[in-house]
Amino acid sequence: MIRPTGPLRDLTGVSPEIAWKLTDAIFQQASSLIIAVAVFVLLGSIGFFSSGSFWYLAASLFFSANGVWCLTLMHRYRTSRGTYSPKGWAIRGMVSGWIAAAGWGGLSTVILFEPNRTFVLMVIAVQSATVIGAAVRNCAVRSVAAGQIYLTLIPLFCVCLMSGNVYFLMYAGFVVLHLLAALSLMNFLHAQTMRLLVQDEEKTALVTSLEATRQELEIINQHLETLASTDALTGVANRRTFDLALSREWARSAREAAPLSLLLLDVDRFKAFNDFYGHPAGDTCLCTIAAIVSSVAGRPGDAVARYGGEEFAVILPNTKLDGAATIAQAICEAIRAAEIPHDASDSGQVTVSIGVACLMPVQGTAPAQLAMHADAALYAAKRAGRNRIHAAGDCGPSHGSAGAVQSTESPLRV
Repeated sequence: MIRPTGPLRDLTGVSPEIAWKLTDAIFQQASSLIIAVAVFVLLGSIGFFSSGSFWYLAASLFFSANGVWCLTLMHRYRTSRGTYSPKGWAIRGMVSGWIAAAGWGGLSTVILFEPNRTFVLMVIAVQSATVIGAAVRNCAVRSVAAGQIYLTLIPLFCVCLMSGNVYFLMYAGFVVLHLLAALSLMNFLHAQTMRLLVQDEEKTALVTSLEATRQELEIINQHLETLASTDALTGVANRRTFDLALSREWARSAREAAPLSLLLLDVDRFKAFNDFYGHPAGDTCLCTIAAIVSSVAGRPGDAVARYGGEEFAVILPNTKLDGAATIAQAICEAIRAAEIPHDASDSGQVTVSIGVACLMPVQGTAPAQLAMHADAALYAAKRAGRNRIHAAGDCGPSHGSAGAVQSTESPLRV
């Protein structure tokens, strides 16, 4: 693999997100920059008033102007970040950092020979600390940090070598150690920064992938839940869902002292229909019946289910016997209006028989009582000649025996 080269190679070969984060690090140093400028201006002012040297005054003015420029650049970066690419902004940050470092290096070569050596050493010590700080803050893009280190310390090293002073020659050795330590720290911190950024990017990608997988699993679970609760042929609720819904409505009706009605519907002579037209036509017939029943019993809370084979059930919460019988009558009329051919029956079209039951649930009783009465009403309708409804019960309390619920034939006929 060919490694990227060039002064800003840290921004090459990485994702745009990492490139922007590396560039962000260059322009997030406003507070440290203000402190550094204030310290150098203060030292320059002290040096000027104590020695009268205009070099100190020039240094103060230079650092003030450079600080204003850098702060302006940081402000532009925050407000107009999308104006340039990460590399374009990094070049601007690098140039401003290098100019500041050149000023630091130039200051050290000039004031090194000022008469007040104690103050000079203090300025150089502050300068060294500032260089290390800059290397730490700009380690995200090594070109910026390395340029600051070299431009600050190399001029000081050269002047010490050319001075001929044994103490300055010894100090030159310390400058070299200082330079090597700064570069080593810069590379170490850059490696740590890159490792953390890559880990963060991988973590973000993993979280995104996990979220996508979670959403897919949620969709699959919803689909499986739908499949588990829905009759595959007709699309209405299946028997298991019906049992759960009936138990739930039974308990709720018992709490609210409200009547609960149940319709059991059977397609008349459906076996003969299948034998005459074939099972695919029978499936189509059941789907049509399910759609008709669902459209008629479409109030909020009403539940339509395939009870078994050619039988359907309709749960009617908070509905008395006469209201349930009216809905059953509407279902019969809608199926008759559909005019589904049935040449194997006496009527020549598909008809249904419906058993209607109503009870007033009581806490501690079972919903099987309601299903039992509806089933008895259905068989009564079939024994009476099919193609009709039969209603049983008067919505009295459900704690009595089965025989306590009066079964009467409804005057409503199809």
